[in-house]
Amino acid sequence: METEALRRRLVQEAAELSERLGRNGGFGLDRPMNDSVGELSGYDNHPADLGTDMFERGKDMALREAGFRRLDQVQEALARINRGTYGVCERCGRPIGEARLEADPAAGLCMGCQQREDDREGDDNRPVEEAFLSPGFGRTFMDQTGYDGQDAWQDVAVYGTSSDVVRTFSPRSDDDDDEG
Repeated sequence: METEALRRRLVQEAAELSERLGRNGGFGLDRPMNDSVGELSGYDNHPADLGTDMFERGKDMALREAGFRRLDQVQEALARINRGTYGVCERCGRPIGEARLEADPAAGLCMGCQQREDDREGDDNRPVEEAFLSPGFGRTFMDQTGYDGQDAWQDVAVYGTSSDVVRTFSPRSDDDDDEG
């Protein structure tokens, strides 16, 4: 594994990220949203009128944060090269595969540790509101053993319903009358 070639790639990526983050001026997040979209006031608009602008603003925030996070990863990889710990997993201490370092020179975890980290993060990245939602389609089998309304109806239905009277009762017709 050629550490010097990977160092050059990391230095180049850090320079590109720094230049991109600086050039974008904070993705316009340094100005109020009304200024960035050219509105004098957001009060006179229906909230849906600014929906696209709010989405774009949120996307800009996410791109900016992802750029800073990647820059931190690259700078940490350069620091590991300087410390002499580059290519060693930060969690388990085993060597990181050359193919992984070629694909992502800033990688600090081996494939196994990274997979466990990704699996753990998958649960943490879900919105907190999902914890309070009713079960989804795959989790709806909730057959309880208690006595509930459905069980009560089944017990009562054995004895018939009010519509049974209509089906079994036939009023006398006038033709059957012997009188008169």
